[in-house]
Amino acid sequence: MNHRERVLKTINHEEPDRVPIDIGGMRSTGIHSIAYRELRKYLGYNYDSIKLYDVFQQLGLIDRDILEHFNADVAPVNRLEPAFGIKIDRWKEGELIDGSNALVPAEFEPEKEDGVYKIKDDNGRTIAQRSEGSLYYDQAGVYHPLADINTKEEIDQEYSWKKISQEEQKFLASQAEELREKTDYAIMADFGGSIYEQGQLLRGYKQWYLDVAGNKDFVKYLLDKMVENYLANLETFIGVLGDNVDIVVFGGDDLGMQDGPQISPDTYREIFLPRHKKMWDYVHDKTDWKVFLHSCGSIYQLLPHLIEAGVDIVNPVHINAKGMKPRKLKEEFGDEIVFWGGGCDTQQVLPNGTVQDVKGEVKKNIEIFSTGGGFVFTPVHNVQPDVPPENMEAVYKAAQEFGSY
Repeated sequence: MNHRERVLKTINHEEPDRVPIDIGGMRSTGIHSIAYRELRKYLGYNYDSIKLYDVFQQLGLIDRDILEHFNADVAPVNRLEPAFGIKIDRWKEGELIDGSNALVPAEFEPEKEDGVYKIKDDNGRTIAQRSEGSLYYDQAGVYHPLADINTKEEIDQEYSWKKISQEEQKFLASQAEELREKTDYAIMADFGGSIYEQGQLLRGYKQWYLDVAGNKDFVKYLLDKMVENYLANLETFIGVLGDNVDIVVFGGDDLGMQDGPQISPDTYREIFLPRHKKMWDYVHDKTDWKVFLHSCGSIYQLLPHLIEAGVDIVNPVHINAKGMKPRKLKEEFGDEIVFWGGGCDTQQVLPNGTVQDVKGEVKKNIEIFSTGGGFVFTPVHNVQPDVPPENMEAVYKAAQEFGSY
């Protein structure tokens, strides 16, 4: 089977020849730029010209040679501005946060103030920052554009919702057309479409929790404005990409914590399910695409409601969070949803285990998740800089070794 056939078969809950593998098909199945550089060096590939494409999570753009090396099956269509409004259509020589060489977006110009690296918007406001020695840029507690408003009218007055520009439409189309014409990868397009997390970023985390608990009419109005904009952008997105895409990525909408969901199932059903469903129904009505949701943490209690809302695929399958044991998930939801992730624990096993630990973890999880299809292999989340390159090689090699049906 070719790559696309393999993925399509498994996301239709049929068994292909082997479990599909995803390395960097979206921004939570990738590799931190420092770790990616070390992996390329370890494998004997050029490692000085990797591209830092997601400055938020500091992810490296996974090159075709690495996809081929590990026989991966998925390729991404990225947004023009995947993080902080920084375009990734032009590159310049730069450095990763450890000082090593890389290509970085031409517009990436963080300012250093008192030991803190700051990314600012066109109005000079800090929208993200990274402390010396930190591995990522943080948005929390920096600038939240709707933090100080109190009425529905102020939402309309204070915020302009962004549309997909002509420039971005060309950027999207060129990626998808090149992948469809010149490769046989399954293609997943990163739409975004977050509503829960977008609320956190617009209002600030503390205020968002207060809103959801005690100001529900305000929250629903804000979400309806979001969804109205997302539907307009989805119409454009679908028109541009059409049959060149197989999967559309919504997220992140992290609904879980380590020990349970951030909100109750009842709150999800009342406030968020109808709005998720409106977007996901639109995708299903207009395309053959599968809807992929990225939602971290313990979301076991929410999975029945997410399925009702129209999710086809869930990621990252946070297997060491409460209630997220692989066998339990597969037995209860394996016929209704595709598990895209959960292949190896990224909190403990991948960074701290031996090669044999990694291989054993991969073998165990594949055996559980792969029965009857409905499983795409990738570690729980992005591979971090503390993961030894031999463990990185082992996790993807083990997926090949143990993934045959």
